[in-house]
Parts: sequence; structure tokens; C-alpha cells
Amino acid sequence: MAGKQRRQVGRPATIEAPRETILVAAATLFATNGYENTSLQDVAKTVGVSKAAVYHYFSTKQQIYDEIAIAMLRKLEAFVREKVAIEKRGEDRIRAFMIAHATFMEQNLTGFVTLLHGQSGTVRSAAEIAARDSYESMLRGILRDAADRSEIRVDNVATASVAILSMLNWMSRWFRPEMERRAAEFAQDYYTLLFTGLKA
Repeated sequence: MAGKQRRQVGRPATIEAPRETILVAAATLFATNGYENTSLQDVAKTVGVSKAAVYHYFSTKQQIYDEIAIAMLRKLEAFVREKVAIEKRGEDRIRAFMIAHATFMEQNLTGFVTLLHGQSGTVRSAAEIAARDSYESMLRGILRDAADRSEIRVDNVATASVAILSMLNWMSRWFRPEMERRAAEFAQDYYTLLFTGLKA
């Protein structure tokens, strides 16, 4: 749980896995309506419990967002690290990173949209900042290692990292599961563009 432990208030919900159910419902509402336009009453109504039942598990809407964001970041890093670890060459590791990132986004779309676009009206917790830094450091490490072994040429690792993440994360603005192409295919396109460029 993000932040300090608190004394629980309100009556516990009479549903299975109440914390997880509340988090899933909140992520869907945040992703669809935005953080600022979603109230705890909206979350309670979607879950089918009283507002007091939500308060039993979460004292504020910010706390709900924190748990969603931190969980997404930690799961994302674990998923991507596993895929990257299989590869040996720098280019292959970068490609694995990009495809894994896009695949995770598609598989966790509402939580991912909440993570990236639900920040208006929220304050990033220290745990969320640390999780973001850890993930971004992984990509910078991949790029730096490949550059040190002369497998790629990169003038500024931090800038290259931001460029790659910007391309990948912006997909969450327009990607839809009903599209014919999968998110991993778009990531492959980005990878090809990154390594071959537009010049004829």
C-alpha cells in the first residue's frame, strides 16, 4: 500500500476480492472519464457497493490512483525485463524492450492509460517516482551498454530513451484493441524507423 498505514473505516464490502475489484473499476473510470471527473461515489456505484465500503479500503481517490500507477510500473518492468534478458545483441535487446512495452500496454490498457494520462489532479508519490525512474533507467542501461560495445551510435542516451518511450507511450492515446494490427506490430514499425530512418 502506498503511503502510511491507516485505521480502516466504514464497513467492508461483501464482494470477492474487494480491493482488486475497486482498483479495476477505478482504472476503467479514470481511463474513460479522467481522474478529475471520477469521484469515489462513481467508483462505488460501478462496483456495486456503498461509498463507505470503498472508504474501508481506500481513504482517498489519490490513494487509489497511487496503487494503480505503482502496480502498473512494477509489473511493466518485470514483464519487459524478462523479455529483454533473452536477447544478447544490443539491437535485439532494444527491439525486445519496445515490443514488450507495447504488448504490456495492450494487455493492461485501462491501467496503462490511467498511469500515463490520469495524472491531472494527482500528485506523484515517492514510490511512483522511484518506479518510473527504475524503468527508465533500465532502458538507458540497454542503450548505454549497446553504445559502449559499438553496436549502436547514440550521442545522448537520455534523449534517445525519452524518444523511444515517447513513441511507445503515445500509442495509448490512439490504440484500440479492436484494431486489425496489434500493438507489438506498431512497436516493430517504430523499431524499424528508429534503426533505418526515413532517408531513401
